[in-house]
Amino acid sequence: VSCDKMNVINIFTDHKRGNNTEIFCKAATIAQESESCHRYLGGIYYNLLSLARRSRPRHKKPCPVAAGSTTSLKNFLKEL
Repeated sequence: VSCDKMNVINIFTDHKRGNNTEIFCKAATIAQESESCHRYLGGIYYNLLSLARRSRPRHKKPCPVAAGSTTSLKNFLKEL
């Protein structure tokens, strides 16, 4: 499976408006887990984690992401 077609958890299906901190934190988790596929995801991971910490300083590491529906990494990055 190519990296663009690699499946990741779709965190946007349950997104509640106004809770971007949670989205940033969960997206950071997915970026970190997918880092082996693309080097640039490491930078995206640190940027997303920084955005999550800005709103809630208690975020020291990525948020857990529950299993659910999936989407391709390519579509995930487009939605992000």
